Amino acid sequence: MTRRATVSAFCVAAACSLVLHAQSGGFVSLFDGTLEGWTIENTEAGNFSVRDGMLRVEAPNGWLRSQREYGDFTLRAEFRFATDDADSGIFVRAAGDAPFMRGWPNNSYQVQIRNPATASRFPPVGGIFRHGTAPGETTFDAAAVEKLARPTGEWQSLEIDVIGSVLVVRFNGTEVTRAENIANARGAIGLQGEVGAVEFRSIEIRER
Repeated sequence: MTRRATVSAFCVAAACSLVLHAQSGGFVSLFDGTLEGWTIENTEAGNFSVRDGMLRVEAPNGWLRSQREYGDFTLRAEFRFATDDADSGIFVRAAGDAPFMRGWPNNSYQVQIRNPATASRFPPVGGIFRHGTAPGETTFDAAAVEKLARPTGEWQSLEIDVIGSVLVVRFNGTEVTRAENIANARGAIGLQGEVGAVEFRSIEIRER
């Protein structure tokens, strides 16, 4: 192949990449059908796995940690509850090394992914936990979540904006949570193993 042909081929590939990037709105996949780019932390239960092209997160402990850290971003995920009692979460700006309780990351913020099909004292999808971090004002519309939630086994969407000191959650297209005083500047993203099972078919991120 001549040098001119090589340069032309490179330019075509680069142009295609730019087009695909624009079509995706700048989002990059964090889940490609494997656990590449992730590290399983604080569990030997085999509860983080890929089945039929989906990422399955199960009880009883530990978390799946992104190998990269992120500051300001929008994360969007498509998930479904595989069990009525499913209770998991997405950690953002997880900056601590010391685990707490069942091997989850301290010094982090957790967006709940709990199935409202089962009664619990804990908030359903979109609730916020601050693990080892300073308190801050949080508004959470639990009634809206109950109306928006789909039955166990049906796919749902979650979008999380973390910009500066503000965290916003949209569940099935509707804003349900706004949290202030998100102090950590950056940190890992993670998935929590706790109760039941949750499956993800897509996890994407756009850095801001």
